[in-house]
Amino acid sequence: MNNTIVRIIVASIGIPLIIVSAAIGNSAFLIFCAVLAFFCMNEFYNLFESPVKPPSKLTRWFGGLSFHKIVFLLISSLVVVCFYFEKFNYVLILYFLMFIFLILSEVFKEEKHMEAVGTWLLSVVYISTPFGLLSLMDSTKFLNSAGANYAIICLVLVWVSDTFAFFGGKLFGRHKLAERISPKKTWEGSIIGFIFTLIAGVVIWKFFYPDFTVLHWLLVTSIVGLFAQLGDLFESNLKRSVKVKDSSNLIPGHGGALDRFDSILFAVPALYIFLYLKSTL
Repeated sequence: MNNTIVRIIVASIGIPLIIVSAAIGNSAFLIFCAVLAFFCMNEFYNLFESPVKPPSKLTRWFGGLSFHKIVFLLISSLVVVCFYFEKFNYVLILYFLMFIFLILSEVFKEEKHMEAVGTWLLSVVYISTPFGLLSLMDSTKFLNSAGANYAIICLVLVWVSDTFAFFGGKLFGRHKLAERISPKKTWEGSIIGFIFTLIAGVVIWKFFYPDFTVLHWLLVTSIVGLFAQLGDLFESNLKRSVKVKDSSNLIPGHGGALDRFDSILFAVPALYIFLYLKSTL
């Protein structure tokens, strides 16, 4: 079956399920974010760490398991939970524990690769933190203070950006956006994706949140549209650095969880920072 058709079928099934979990909210969406962060972190780990021995039949799907990897995934998942419950001091403690664990694990290795410490710390900031903020955006407390479900809004805008950038590039793409990083991405696709993200934002404002100003929604959609594409490029650069096409084959037609949700990992923190600054200034 054509890969594009597979992408469409999987997206038409997966997107409504994700929206439903976000609409239910609270613990249901927290579980979704924690599980998704787990899979993305697992893929990130597998990109940069080759197993010492071949994985067993039981752990082959995870790329193998080790004490180092289990601790890594556990702390990463707990970061998501702490963000949801707004236990930001605990998040800092987990960051510090991760740092100490990574330092000790490198100190006692025969072959030292201290740059790995930075790689694994980056992954916690890059993956666990955005999913934690995404779950927080869907919490009852945040919804009551923000006046809108920015978790669903961000997800929808990112999907609009990704979809129209992909098909816009396939239909009208002529000029390469960043050929060294991602040869298939074009300026035409990027611009089309951004324009339709703005249009989607205006539609959301008009039909769901007319009490907000149009300027607010233009800023929200511009931030999401810009940082979603930056997130996509960043993940492409990560894969290029380790010479792989997809982070895994978890999702048919889309590659891995990290491939599918890479845009969200930049868009969510950027949107959260904007909303936080707007509420405090």
